[in-house]
Parts: sequence; structure tokens; C-alpha cells
Amino acid sequence: MKAPSNNRILMLLENQAYPQDVRVRREANALTAAGYTVSVICPAKPGQPSREVIKGVRIYRYPEPSGANGFLGYLWEYAYSTAASFAISMIVFFHGGFDVIHAHNPPDTFVFIAAFYKMFGKRFVFDHHDLSPEMYEARIPGGGNRVVYHVLVLLEKLTCFLANHVITTNES
Repeated sequence: MKAPSNNRILMLLENQAYPQDVRVRREANALTAAGYTVSVICPAKPGQPSREVIKGVRIYRYPEPSGANGFLGYLWEYAYSTAASFAISMIVFFHGGFDVIHAHNPPDTFVFIAAFYKMFGKRFVFDHHDLSPEMYEARIPGGGNRVVYHVLVLLEKLTCFLANHVITTNES
């Protein structure tokens, strides 16, 4: 099989480490088998190295953010993970590069990383695992703050708007 052009994929993952996230691992392995070069940025579980290669997939890990609870905990976790992912993406960008950003949500804040790289002609694939506004509503007692809910809706819409391709897990 001929390797595809524009074959360097950078995956962004926040809610699981790699290779523990089975869905992401299957996607990365399928892309690698098809001739793509795949890099994954994700949090590190205790004992995992900051960099390694598993079955041809290059993994870059950042320390997990310290645990916090409630809305402020999510805000800290997503801000930290987005900043860490962006910093590591710059390393990948300047050392080997990538052609496509494949962001797995949550968080939908990865859209800001994708928007930055779209200015350099990179394509953006949004892998829509979870409906973030609805998850927020379900997890926060009383349905949470309506302003926060609407910010999450706007982030989700912006992400889908900027994406060159959206992958969904179901028709919802």
C-alpha cells in the first residue's frame, strides 16, 4: 500500500492516557497500519514515561493535573491540559511536524489549538466523543450555571464549524 500524502497525524487526548483509551488506540493503530505517522499527546498515568513509541505510535505525555472538584476542578483540568497539549504540539510541530490535528473531546477547548495550526494550513479532525454541554448539565448539581452551559455550547459549535471533518460515535 502506498503511504498517503499529508500523512502525519497529531492526536490530542485529555480524558485518558494512551494506550488505555481503547477507541483512540484502535484509531491510531489503524492509521499507522494504513501508512500514516501518528503522534499522540495525552496525560501520563503514574509510572508512564513522558515519551515512548508503542506499535509505531509516538506518544508525548504531560503530568496529570492535580485533582480538584466541581466546576473549578474542571476549569483547571481543561485549561492545564489545553496549555500542556499546545506546548507539546509546538515541539512536535518543529521536530517532524504534522499535517492533521485529530482532537478527541472532552475538552472542546482543543479548538483553540486547532485554530492556531489552521493558520499554517493544517487540517482539523474533531472526534466528538461526548456532548460537553449535556455532560456538564448532568454532572453539576442543579444543572449548573446557564452561562457556563452556553459557553460550552458555543465551544462545541465553534469546534464543529472549524473542523474539516467531524467523527461522531452515534447519531445524537
